[in-house]
Amino acid sequence: MARRFKFNLETVLRYRGVLEDQRQREFAEASRELEEERLRREEFLRERGKIQDEIVAAYRERAPFHFIVESYRLAGGLERSAEESAKIQRRLAAEMEKRRQALIAARRDKRVMETLKERRREEFVRERERQEQTLLDEMSIQARGRRLREEALPAAPTLTDSSTGSSA
Repeated sequence: MARRFKFNLETVLRYRGVLEDQRQREFAEASRELEEERLRREEFLRERGKIQDEIVAAYRERAPFHFIVESYRLAGGLERSAEESAKIQRRLAAEMEKRRQALIAARRDKRVMETLKERRREEFVRERERQEQTLLDEMSIQARGRRLREEALPAAPTLTDSSTGSSA
C-alpha cells in the first residue's frame, strides 16, 4: 500500500517540455532576427535622410555637379537597401509568426500532458483512499465480530467454581 504515484507517460511529458523549450528558443531567435532587420532598415532610412539633407545643402551652396550626382546615387542605393530590408522584414515576420504558432502548439501539448498527469494523480489518490477505507472497514467488521463472539460465549468456569460443586 505504500507504493508511490508513477505517471506512465512521464517520458512523453519530459519530451514535450523539451520541445516547448526548443520552440521557445526558435521563437526568440526569429524575434531577434526581425528586430535586427528592423534596426538595419531604420539605419538605411536615417542615412538616406542625411544624404537628402546634404543634397539640399549642396544645391543651396552650388556644390559641384558630380558631388550632387554621387549623393543621388548613394541615396538611391540606400533606398533600394531599405526596400530590400522591408521585404526581408516581411519574410522574417511571417517566419516569426509561424514559430509563435509552433510555440503555442508545443505549450498546449505540454499542458495537455500535465493535465492528464494531474488527473491520474488524483485518480491514484482517490483509489488509495478507497483501498484504505476498505481496509479500515474490514478491520472494523472483524473487531465487531470478535466482540460479538466474545459476548456470545458463556464465561468459562474457573477452578474455584468446580471445587465448590462437588461434595462426598
